[in-house]
Amino acid sequence: MWNIAVLVVLMAAAGIYGTRNQQTMNVTQSHVANAVAADMALYRDAVVRYFSATNQLNASVSFAALKSTGMLPSWSTLYQSSSTPAWNNYRDANGIIYVYADALPTDNILVELATLSHNSMLVGAYRTGSATLQSPVFGDTLIPVTALNGKSIPDGAPVWIAMTQ
Repeated sequence: MWNIAVLVVLMAAAGIYGTRNQQTMNVTQSHVANAVAADMALYRDAVVRYFSATNQLNASVSFAALKSTGMLPSWSTLYQSSSTPAWNNYRDANGIIYVYADALPTDNILVELATLSHNSMLVGAYRTGSATLQSPVFGDTLIPVTALNGKSIPDGAPVWIAMTQ
């Protein structure tokens, strides 16, 4: 009889531990996705400031140029990182700036990007078979992203569109 009582208590404790561990993992993944989205937002702001100052068209700005011109804040972890960021950019002939991921982030950050942008239609995913931006909030936005064709962007990569200030 005591064996059954001890077994029930141990199973209950194991169940609680297993549930807590999963909750901890979910919270950790959420914080990682938030940090990655915040890095993309910071990178986007630096790119917009750079193109506002230089007014280049049909061009990309390198990460080194963002750092050396002071467009990227030196306090940011993105600035202090020795590796190249996961983000890239392109400004087309019409002055539209595209900030996109070179590789798919390990976590899906589209929800966090939508939150950071206050559910902007200018945040979405690049789809290889589609010529328009796919928003996590609005679906097909009908905003063309054909300027990114040939940029070797993976299917499903986050894209954030901007204009100069």
